[in-house]
Amino acid sequence: MLQKKKSHRLRPKVAAIGSRFALALAGAWLLLTCGIDKPCPNLIIVLVDTLRADHLSYHGYGRQTSPHLDRFAGESLTFLNHYAHASRTGPSVASLFTGLYPRSHGVLNPLEARDAKGILSEEQTTLAEILASHGYSSHGIVTNVNVSSRFGFGQGFASYTSLERGSRIDIADLELAPPFFLYLHYMEPHSPYNAPEPFRSVWIDPDYEGPVTGRHRQLDHIVAGELVPNAEDQSQLTALYDQEIRYFDYQFAKLLETLESRALLDNTILLVTADHGEELFDHGSVLHGYTLYEEQLHVPFILRDPRIENPMRVSAITRQVDVLPTLLELMGVSYDGTLQGRSLVPQINGEAGDPTGDSGVFAQTRLNAVKKVKSRSLLADGWKLIVSDLPEPGHELYHIPTDPEEQHNLATSNTAMAVKMRRRMRDLIQSLPLATEEQVDLTNEEKEELRSLGYIR
Repeated sequence: MLQKKKSHRLRPKVAAIGSRFALALAGAWLLLTCGIDKPCPNLIIVLVDTLRADHLSYHGYGRQTSPHLDRFAGESLTFLNHYAHASRTGPSVASLFTGLYPRSHGVLNPLEARDAKGILSEEQTTLAEILASHGYSSHGIVTNVNVSSRFGFGQGFASYTSLERGSRIDIADLELAPPFFLYLHYMEPHSPYNAPEPFRSVWIDPDYEGPVTGRHRQLDHIVAGELVPNAEDQSQLTALYDQEIRYFDYQFAKLLETLESRALLDNTILLVTADHGEELFDHGSVLHGYTLYEEQLHVPFILRDPRIENPMRVSAITRQVDVLPTLLELMGVSYDGTLQGRSLVPQINGEAGDPTGDSGVFAQTRLNAVKKVKSRSLLADGWKLIVSDLPEPGHELYHIPTDPEEQHNLATSNTAMAVKMRRRMRDLIQSLPLATEEQVDLTNEEKEELRSLGYIR
């Protein structure tokens, strides 16, 4: 057990934010005190399931996958090198909600067995619980069963609704009494890749006659090596994925319209991020959860605070565990529990330096689906080490600045750096408390839903 549920007192932290940020928040000092005449800022987190950062047009992607998100990023704080701590939904969202690494929040392997699933323990304290203790009303709408309240993710929420995959998220009639926290979990572009028209046919080749359809079962066959796509097949599958992004972008535009029509944007911090990415033959396969390469861990992170007038693109490396302490500082909310990330307010202030400190970016995955895998990675000072236990022991070393696509394994040619990174990873792991993993038995309906998404085969 890492920590007890605590009561938290509100303590404005503007003085700790820094002079430049205080100037950017001119006139907002009283706002952060959350008084009767000055309401606390609302918070909305939009999480886009399975969205890799490098397939967004504002990241330089060739296709215009995200025109509305691009405009939003141009008016916001855009963190260009943001990383997940797992290539699975459960561990990643748990890190976002708790500010802890998967090792320390306990959602390490959600589906080790076919009939049970790991959960986020009630011993952990979530962002919704912290904000609830400060008078916030929290609401969640999710479209991925992996983060349903059944598996512990509804802790601290006044309402937490799980919709079927493919359902549209609509907040037009949702009662939102400020101050509120709203968590919206969009499933697109998670497989199966089947965006509705007019997005279904944006980039696919209309003359394509190959086998690729974007169905999840077919993607499992590719992972298992039972189907080997050629270059034309791979191009078609990538187009199907990109069309899903364009469909989410459309939904995001509708969300912004609703927020504007309800006059909620002027006092709301709005954050857009993802839980993990997706492989599209970058390393010979597809889907997520089986590896820890950049296409799996590099995710978007865009933050709009209406009190910060000047947009900014932050190039420093940032992590999921940094999000919660950043939000708490921006909102003036104190918390005396355990957090393993750092506030990014110094980077928002324009300060140089690595916010990850000596830790770097640690990630891990354990999966028992089409293949059984267990691996961990560390990104630090430009070097990326991946250590695998399953399906077979091994390690890889990449220099990301010169090899961003991780195509040249330097583990044998630079043994000194490999040894240094292994020691650094070992020391970090030993410094992180290990939480007890808890699980619940799955119902037949839950098994079938998880099977339809490829989590159980």
